[in-house]
Amino acid sequence: MRKIWIGAAMLGALAGVAHAEPGGTSNVSGPSITQGETELEWRSATYRGGALDESWAHRAQVSHGVTDWWRPALILRGSQPADDSTELDSVAIENLFDITPTRDWPVHFGVQLQYEFGMHGRDDEAEIKLLAEHKIGALTTRFNAAAERAIDGASDEWEHSYAARTMWGANDALSLGVEAFAEPEADAYYVGPRAGWSFGDVTLSAAYLAGFDDAQADAQFRLALEFTP
Repeated sequence: MRKIWIGAAMLGALAGVAHAEPGGTSNVSGPSITQGETELEWRSATYRGGALDESWAHRAQVSHGVTDWWRPALILRGSQPADDSTELDSVAIENLFDITPTRDWPVHFGVQLQYEFGMHGRDDEAEIKLLAEHKIGALTTRFNAAAERAIDGASDEWEHSYAARTMWGANDALSLGVEAFAEPEADAYYVGPRAGWSFGDVTLSAAYLAGFDDAQADAQFRLALEFTP
């Protein structure tokens, strides 16, 4: 647990590698972990308008709750420029830690640490992310603050990004809400509605985000498929 608290404290000292465009295949993660649960996930995003028009981003992930406070994951990321084939961009190892003393607080916190191995000449990258979640009735609100930098790259500066999501559980199968992603240093922002449908062990989510300021696309459409066998 000491390492988890150190990781959380480090986040405040991080200041700004350039992220991929905000949103895309990123998630707004919560800190809760179910011990023994394995999750398989696929996420894709397509961009419309602007410099990224008709390009795609893809992500495949498998994670497992080793304990009720630690969940490691293996992540594959790929990109698909317009009218081109998909290329593997990176392979990443991620570790999520639930800050267990905060479970009874009004806001539940966690820390997520990731090391990304770049493919095809891309730099390796390290990321630390603070996760916050507040629940009241059927309403769940999450906020993520991340800092990322290249390892042995052209720049050793840290870069920040932020994400937020509020979802209302209409019933056991349907949830509706809104999410937003921001990279202030690039002056890029996306915001829009999100919906999720659960069918037993499968959850399908979709979101449409509009781009603002210096976002490289006018909009993006996001899809995510989760399976917990």
